Amino acid sequence: MEGISSSKALKILKTCLYFRGLPDEILSKLLEISIPKYYKKDEFIFLEGEKAFGFYLLVEGTIKIFKESAKGKEVVIHIFGPGEIFAEIVLTGQDTYPASARALTDVELLYFPKKNLLALLRDKPELALQLLGLFAIRLRGLLHIIENLTFRDSRERLLHYIWELSNSGSKNEITLPLNKTQLALLLGITPETLSRLFQKLRDEGLLEIHRRKVTLLKPEVLKRELKVSTM
Repeated sequence: MEGISSSKALKILKTCLYFRGLPDEILSKLLEISIPKYYKKDEFIFLEGEKAFGFYLLVEGTIKIFKESAKGKEVVIHIFGPGEIFAEIVLTGQDTYPASARALTDVELLYFPKKNLLALLRDKPELALQLLGLFAIRLRGLLHIIENLTFRDSRERLLHYIWELSNSGSKNEITLPLNKTQLALLLGITPETLSRLFQKLRDEGLLEIHRRKVTLLKPEVLKRELKVSTM
């Protein structure tokens, strides 16, 4: 594969939640049907409503999945990083992309044509079973995103995000996987609002933040606040 070595592609497949634990024989078959693709920062990978012929595995970079209202307001559904799959909904029979995808950085992708993967699934039913279980996991994740954007204010969204990264407070130090602009998009707020929230949490003595490093100073207080917000 030009530009993406076989060893690099195999490593990213092994770390991908969808394919983790599969035997090397099946992973090699997946590599055989994949097509490397490259996009520059701000390029569209696909637009909502376009014909959907396959899905993607992100090898390098960051992309966002979003929808745009009739008035032009953008709602970010999710931001993906290396090792994550997106647009896999095409495997359920969806013939168009239900949202748009755009590169937030230069990105390297592996593209899996739907017709080739379906042929592989017929030959390797164990892969089909694994994907079925992981679709359920993704669905629960999407429901969580909807709940977060609909029922929680901006402070609660940020605290829940940090709490999940800290494995429910088991880690006092975490590294944000996104920069602040990308995190603001994911949380549905402006970068200015995010900066004010971080400053307020600093002033309250709950967090310390340096670049992408976040230290939970009072995890027990965060836990109590999150518990109240979900009651």
